[in-house]
Amino acid sequence: MVTAARVLSSEGPTEHLPFRVEIASPAQMEGVIQLRAASYGKHLPDLGCKLREAETADTETGCEVFIATSKFDGTVLGTLRTHANVVHAIPLQHSLKLPTRFRGSRMVETTRLCIKGNPNSSLVRSALFKALHTYCLEHNVDWMLATGRRPVDRIYDSLYFSDVGDPGVFYPMTFTGGVPHRVMYLAPQAVQPLWHAARHNLHDFFFATRHPDIDLSRAKPLPQTWYCPEPNADQHTQEDALPMHTPATLQQAPRVAMAC
Repeated sequence: MVTAARVLSSEGPTEHLPFRVEIASPAQMEGVIQLRAASYGKHLPDLGCKLREAETADTETGCEVFIATSKFDGTVLGTLRTHANVVHAIPLQHSLKLPTRFRGSRMVETTRLCIKGNPNSSLVRSALFKALHTYCLEHNVDWMLATGRRPVDRIYDSLYFSDVGDPGVFYPMTFTGGVPHRVMYLAPQAVQPLWHAARHNLHDFFFATRHPDIDLSRAKPLPQTWYCPEPNADQHTQEDALPMHTPATLQQAPRVAMAC
């Protein structure tokens, strides 16, 4: 089990946040679902309709739903979901064949990132990413991966994620109904030295400040054996799954419609 110890181990000042970041409890999932539907519905209405219900991945082995909630009234301020390739291939592998350097490695993909618009939205996002990074360090993850449509991909650029293939290339993703996303990666162990050398503005927030309001103690233990599977037909869980393909530009990518 991931504990709060890793988060609280940083030397330096303690900062108390106006919200909590933790693993979502069953009682909190309705708030997560509502935020997903509202956030995606603004830009991808069809997907927003689909997200009005919980997804199977919310409770699958190797997946965790992170949540940020206001201390004032319990409002859900942000969420993301992680997928570890412990038993199943990560979602993006059903849309894109990763380069050989990722084969057999421990990977965690971030999906369903949603931040509620408010004065603390940037702080909420930073705290969720600190929790994600802590989680990946605790589980000795080799690579953090994420997909981002325009302009969300710029968030990952700002965190120093790199493209898995040619820079700036977008690929249709099955779990977003074919909407093109950049596919990006970053090694958890490389974040601290990379950010320190670049004087990244989040370096001290991540590595020199204690945040007792970030607590991952509800994270489920992962199996000791990571299978790191490659995707195959049996692992496709979506009816609209796309076949493996070569890179597609944003203009060339197909559009797949989904109904509520």
